[in-house]
Amino acid sequence: MTTRVTATVIGGMLRPDETLTLPDQTRVALTIEPIAAPRDPAAAWRAILDRLAKRPINSGGRRFTRDELHERR
Repeated sequence: MTTRVTATVIGGMLRPDETLTLPDQTRVALTIEPIAAPRDPAAAWRAILDRLAKRPINSGGRRFTRDELHERR
């Protein structure tokens, strides 16, 4: 059984954000991964643009002309 739980470090101890459904004295394996703090929106946007410059997205689909996109019926 695998359960993913977020926790907060308080005084060097991990305090789960929600109650665990495991019995007392159950041994578990932990992988600790810090949750990143929110980034500056401008920095996040620059990171997205840098990523797109390095690895552009190509849908491989048909490209419509301006007239086709703005066709009025």
